[in-house]
Amino acid sequence: MKNLDAIAVIDIKNSIVVRAVAGKRNKYKEVESRILAKDEKSPLEVAAVFYKKLGIRKIYIADLDAILGNGSNLEDVKEIKEQYPDLEIILDAAFAENNSPIPYLKDFLDYAVIATETAASFSFLKELEEFNSRIIISIDLKAGNLIHNIKQWQDKNLEDIISELTNFGIENFIILDLATVGTAAGISKYIKELKLNFPKLNFITGGGVKDYRDIKELKRMKFSGVLIASAFHNGSIGKREVALIENDDVLYQAAWCITGAGHLLEESISEIEKILAEHKKLKIDIYLSKAAFEVLKIYKYYHRLESLNCEIHRDNSASSPVIGRIYKGYYDLLISAPTTSNTAAKFVLGISDTLVSNLFAHAGKSKLPVVILPTDIDENLVSAAPDKEVDVFPREIDLKNTEKLSQMADTIVISKPEEVESCLKEYL
Repeated sequence: MKNLDAIAVIDIKNSIVVRAVAGKRNKYKEVESRILAKDEKSPLEVAAVFYKKLGIRKIYIADLDAILGNGSNLEDVKEIKEQYPDLEIILDAAFAENNSPIPYLKDFLDYAVIATETAASFSFLKELEEFNSRIIISIDLKAGNLIHNIKQWQDKNLEDIISELTNFGIENFIILDLATVGTAAGISKYIKELKLNFPKLNFITGGGVKDYRDIKELKRMKFSGVLIASAFHNGSIGKREVALIENDDVLYQAAWCITGAGHLLEESISEIEKILAEHKKLKIDIYLSKAAFEVLKIYKYYHRLESLNCEIHRDNSASSPVIGRIYKGYYDLLISAPTTSNTAAKFVLGISDTLVSNLFAHAGKSKLPVVILPTDIDENLVSAAPDKEVDVFPREIDLKNTEKLSQMADTIVISKPEEVESCLKEYL
């Protein structure tokens, strides 16, 4: 498996896709979704939307009828594979000693799930040795308690049980707390701690994923996959986020704002270059005020900025829809360097009528940490103009606004661009 796969979840009951909520299967209802047409309920239709609209290439299917002993939906699953042969399928269909996955693995199935919830014994894993790389053990939990029917596990802790299962040569596990499924409550802390105890095993987890914010920590911890359903259906995770989840080159992201100041401008660009060179897994998106774009052209720095291969966003939209990235959890830190006295004043007064001031306002509303480099930080400055150095004497109000910035929640005020890197290390 890859470093981290975005795995779409399809729960099937009576050949219809349903939405899971907290493991209460008697309350599962037909899927309702922003990404599906009103009449799209069949497993094939839902799989097609995941595949075509979101770029998904791996799905987890729970055949609820098989799990509950009410029949099977295997024909629906097989139809998906026939239509989309490069779509890898992970199937939980109550495979056990009396329901071997071998025929399906030989026929069409990519991965078979053996679940603690349904298996009465795991001794039959010896018979599956040939398919070990395609067997996934699902450690099914509810509110932290393992769901199982195996007597010899009664007095064993979770770590011991997982270690016992690895003796069969199994390396792939799903660790899922059913109580969090469909709740947007986030991944349980103890599941993350469990991964730390088994760094070499391939762990897939899920349940409670709200947005990319819940996923990026899993990526950094080297989970193998994350199961996603509700976040896809409600639109909080889309195609752009799927690509980000599966991009092994990006572990951290920062938004860097540049305003229309010549003072400390060249030094700030140099710091961006230095940070990118030293932090290979860090992606920086650059946001320019209207004045910043003009000043960068005047100082002949714009092409230098373009050469960094960062996304550059200019202030050309009243609503600035790109700010939605803050609420989806893209960024670990917002940086504004250099920051003019005009923008600093807007920050202090809560005015958000520009791209940069909007970013600052929404960072505050989402508790995203902010680092600000104000240009007016001392009573007497020597600033670099396009063709010479000039003396600058910040006004009392400018200095007071700088002081007020340092008192704002989740905000760090720095005096030189080189301080950005030490701030980054605290949050990355």
